[in-house]
Amino acid sequence: MTLSEVRKAAREGLKCYNCNLYSWEQAPGLPSSLTRCSRCRTLHYCSKECQEEHWVKVHKDQCQLLSRQSQPFMLCSKELVGKIDFMNIDLTVHDTQWCSVCKKDAEEGLAKPGNPRYGCHVTFSMPDWEEGPRTIPWGSKDLEEDIRTKLPFDIYKLEDLKSGAEKILWLLQALLFKLKVTKYPMARSQDSLSLIELRKVLQIARVKTWLVYMTVPRETRKLEYESSTTVVNILGQANYENIMTSVKMKSGVRNEFGLWDIFKLLSEFLLNSDVVACELASLDQLGLDEFPAEYRSVVEAARATASLTTRDSVVATLTPHLKPFIRVVELLCGGLQQRCSNCKEEITIGAVYYSVDDQKLPSLPFVTIGIVRKFCCTSKLCGKKVIAERKQDFRILHSLIRAMRAKFVGSFCDACFMVGKESHRCSGQDCLQKDWAVVHRKICARSKEEVRKVKEGRRGRKEEGKHRIEGWVDCHNKAFGKKSVMDKVVEKMEKM
Repeated sequence: MTLSEVRKAAREGLKCYNCNLYSWEQAPGLPSSLTRCSRCRTLHYCSKECQEEHWVKVHKDQCQLLSRQSQPFMLCSKELVGKIDFMNIDLTVHDTQWCSVCKKDAEEGLAKPGNPRYGCHVTFSMPDWEEGPRTIPWGSKDLEEDIRTKLPFDIYKLEDLKSGAEKILWLLQALLFKLKVTKYPMARSQDSLSLIELRKVLQIARVKTWLVYMTVPRETRKLEYESSTTVVNILGQANYENIMTSVKMKSGVRNEFGLWDIFKLLSEFLLNSDVVACELASLDQLGLDEFPAEYRSVVEAARATASLTTRDSVVATLTPHLKPFIRVVELLCGGLQQRCSNCKEEITIGAVYYSVDDQKLPSLPFVTIGIVRKFCCTSKLCGKKVIAERKQDFRILHSLIRAMRAKFVGSFCDACFMVGKESHRCSGQDCLQKDWAVVHRKICARSKEEVRKVKEGRRGRKEEGKHRIEGWVDCHNKAFGKKSVMDKVVEKMEKM
């Protein structure tokens, strides 16, 4: 996949990316009513006001790099000699001949036991990705034939990536590469094919996160939420979870780091934690008294778990080198010494329970991964109770968060993307004043005529929330039958 294909993907669907950012109804007359950025010709907008706002908040830092630029390489025809400034050769694009990490891999022997380095996995992880043509075609007399383009953000180093979701994807790609070069023993021949499938899915997911970065403001919760949602949708469509659980390693064979165990644990963040954690974080300005009394303990426990903070700590620990699996588990638990959530016995955590292994409990004291975290001893009775409670708490929390976001759908701040109970902008004036100073004062008067962008009053927002909740109830009833968890949650909310 080349950058031109990524840019083409950004144009697919032909929608106004600023309206999409704020969940406004798209303008009538699409796509003929849309205009696009005249410089990079990548993103579309429905009006001058939308383009101005998106320029200030997102696009001005990216437009120039998305534009087609001549970046000649070493080979050229004699007609171009003297016309090329070799000082401008772009060496930021990965090339194994110049990559210092690739050279270090060859010198140190990446496959040696105990080597904690991930190595350079660009060629392995992103085989279909290329940032433009490598050289000017030999014989060409036109500099314009080599159009080297670059993404407007860094994609190669883990510490430079823009979202926690993509950092997890990078680590998963690195672990697959490490499994390959260390010849990690698979139980069956088809397991190697499954790893290739996982590699393809991870590559697609990373490219999709780049499209998010091109449209969503950086340093906002919205960026993390959209990245996580995009990734989990790609993994779901590709049947990632089933592919992963089908892989079998040879029993009794473990390396110093526990590569496959780390891979499964990191995958669980993407599959079952990050999206719900981002949704819960968007409600941080709501006090516990805004939630039904019966569910406040579940919300309080989930907030205390701080799933996104834990994920970021795990990523930081695995940067820049591998750490043993048990060290990652220690970070996940906040310490290996815990008490069983059921019998309160003191235990030392030695394993992780993955939600995909419903029928298989670890033989060691374990921790459940996810936004609902529980600890369990080796008792089968405790194991059954802890897992049952975890499932119930997760279903309640998942339904409650969706219902609360629906209830306050008209009260999301358009600057920080958090729910504000008192105002449609935020519970305070900081966001309103900041947004006004940055761009809103320039476009406010001109945008008032577009009713689809204007937020309803208190009564209108309440009605909109009610309709959204009814939609979620219908959706859950179709999926799980009448009297689903969502039904019960909504009933409790209505009694408040």
